[in-house]
Amino acid sequence: MVDSEQGQVPYPIQATKNSGIVYVLSNPAMENYIKIGKTSGDSAKDVQDRMRQLDTTGVPRAFNCEYAAVVENYEAVETALLTGFGENRVRANREFLEGIPPFRIKAFLKLLEIQDVTPDSSSTDIDSESFEPEKPVKTPSFKFSMAQISPGEFLQWADNPDIECQVVADNLRVEYDGEEHALSRLTAKLKGWKVNYAQVGPYWLHQNKTLDEWRDEYLEQVSADT
Repeated sequence: MVDSEQGQVPYPIQATKNSGIVYVLSNPAMENYIKIGKTSGDSAKDVQDRMRQLDTTGVPRAFNCEYAAVVENYEAVETALLTGFGENRVRANREFLEGIPPFRIKAFLKLLEIQDVTPDSSSTDIDSESFEPEKPVKTPSFKFSMAQISPGEFLQWADNPDIECQVVADNLRVEYDGEEHALSRLTAKLKGWKVNYAQVGPYWLHQNKTLDEWRDEYLEQVSADT
């Protein structure tokens, strides 16, 4: 309930015994996939502990946390997300989604958030392998011309569309805050990741579509023409 005169919640929202964490992870070795999961607890350390558990010999690289939040009825929230995005679920017994940019899941969780517990990558003590340079996508190499984006046009940061960069050259060079950057390095900087290379497709918007969506449309058109 909101106090209409003050515009504030009259009492603080607090975690309860039914609360827990729902998180969204990505992995530099799994392009275009995200993992939704849950864990009990109420702190960033609980998320880090879970990420360490997932960093097994069967996974080539450690996961990055895109977003994590304490929510009420966390188990039901995780189930609802996996059900709602069921058509993008890789397998019924896996918590991986394909083709969903992380910010879309974050938008739903923000509505339910009691507390943001996304680990601060600048102070995390997760194995440094988490921050090794990500291998570039071999094929195809995305260029702005694939999305008919010309120098001088602007891209919006998916997590906060108020953040923009301006296209400088077709080879993913942009200007941000008065300086020229490779878009991959700028992405890593804004995410707070200690990497030399980062995926750009899920994190930047042009005309309300991610660069991944633009690339997929381009490849479909090329396939149809051949």
